[in-house]
Amino acid sequence: MATRVLLAIAGALILLRVPSLAQPMGPDQGLYAYVGDRILAGELAYRDAWDQKPPGIHYVYAALRAISTRDVIVPAADLAAAVLVALCVWIAGTRLGGPAAGGLAAIFFLLLSDPAMDRYAGVRVRAQAETFIALAVAGAVALAVGAKGAKGAGGAQGAVTRGALAGLLVGAAFTLKYNAGLYALVVLVAMAFTRGLRVRDVLVVAAGAAIIPLLTLAVFWRGGAIDDLYQATITYNLRYSSETYASRLDMFRYLALFPIRHARENPLWFVGGLGCVTLLVTGIRRRPLLIPIVWAAIACVSIAINGSRELPQYFVQATPALALAGGVGAVAALGRGPLALRWTVAILVAYGCWRVGSEPFPKKLAINAWRDTLALTGRVDRRTQLARFGGRETDKYSALDNADIGGFLRDKTTADETVFVFGFSPGSYAYAGRRSASRFFWSRPVILDFNRENPRYGVAGLRADLDTARPAYVVLQQHDWSPDVQDSAPFFLSQPLLSDWLRAGYHEVVPFVDGFSAWERNGR
Repeated sequence: MATRVLLAIAGALILLRVPSLAQPMGPDQGLYAYVGDRILAGELAYRDAWDQKPPGIHYVYAALRAISTRDVIVPAADLAAAVLVALCVWIAGTRLGGPAAGGLAAIFFLLLSDPAMDRYAGVRVRAQAETFIALAVAGAVALAVGAKGAKGAGGAQGAVTRGALAGLLVGAAFTLKYNAGLYALVVLVAMAFTRGLRVRDVLVVAAGAAIIPLLTLAVFWRGGAIDDLYQATITYNLRYSSETYASRLDMFRYLALFPIRHARENPLWFVGGLGCVTLLVTGIRRRPLLIPIVWAAIACVSIAINGSRELPQYFVQATPALALAGGVGAVAALGRGPLALRWTVAILVAYGCWRVGSEPFPKKLAINAWRDTLALTGRVDRRTQLARFGGRETDKYSALDNADIGGFLRDKTTADETVFVFGFSPGSYAYAGRRSASRFFWSRPVILDFNRENPRYGVAGLRADLDTARPAYVVLQQHDWSPDVQDSAPFFLSQPLLSDWLRAGYHEVVPFVDGFSAWERNGR
């Protein structure tokens, strides 16, 4: 009976996420979509479309874009990932603490990690690299804690298979973001705490983990893009992350403090933190109960490696670990306690979840789900729906502007012409179905003059690309990066190598989308 109730609640929480299918792709997702399109066209990330994210997310989006090029594929992928993570957390929780622990962990995840609680109803965090990292690691942990008591040859063979699959999933997470390779430690700890760990187990997991990265490396080696891969995903990312820390001590300080701060601002971090404290006490005698703590700790380290920018997607990877800690911790502490005590604690925890953050999370969920429902059922038109997501003068992302620019470029050009959008509106390319005139299809690496000693990078590299491709249109975004770095349009027009080229061969299109300027090639 209790299991059926938990299943019903989980099902209701999944249905609560369905209206998000009306949401557009966010700015990062537009970037991944464009690179995915170039992969489907036979090109390579970094060599032909430059981004600093490791290659896994681009191949995920290539697969998604092969299924559908409509916006719905992004929230649909996020919803599918959430369902699968909840299933994996339920399995892991059940094996560690019983059916109630598994069910509670899944419910905590589905309710308290709903992206609708984030800014812009979660459009920025849906189907990010961390979304699929969370899925891969949750699957690996569920495999690692499985079949604790298996005996004999069949049991041994099953353990090898699960270890290899768990390693394969960790390898997939690594290709999404290299710091996710740390989760191999979670898998090994889970195996050690549930059924013991032998050298053979370590080798099996390592072998499984190596498969996807080696295959990916072979693709870039064959395409002559190993250096492009290295410069984008290692050199640039080390610089990007280190920009946020004054010293190594500063990084450790951030690692120590941000979980406490998030527990005061986010209900899942609050519940997961309580669960970790509980399991730290009860796990002294039952080592498997320490697995969620190890998982959460590794997730915090992985987050800190990304930098201290506090981008919301960084924290998505920790959600299954925190949900598992909350569910298993609740059962470990109160599973056999008096009914009155269990209800009292449950009410206090629910009140605490209500109080953390700037406003009650049920209100955010209800408002955003209702607005998305209106859009999904056609009672709100598409332009009104898109206008909800970004668009303020200080925001570098506007879903409506991306769609309008994409529509303009699609209508004004042919499929064999190139275009160029200098800013952070890569969704424009995806909506237009057009190829960028430069592999630097978003502006920040050029503005930073990254790798300027290499003629293929920086302003000189961009100019060379533009000279070769001669795009039909150039679109400059006026407000995006300031005050971090100079905005794209002012930067482009302040560089003689770029502005002279533009003014010599192009004329401005008036009027155009607010916040952007468009230039058409002369003689078209």
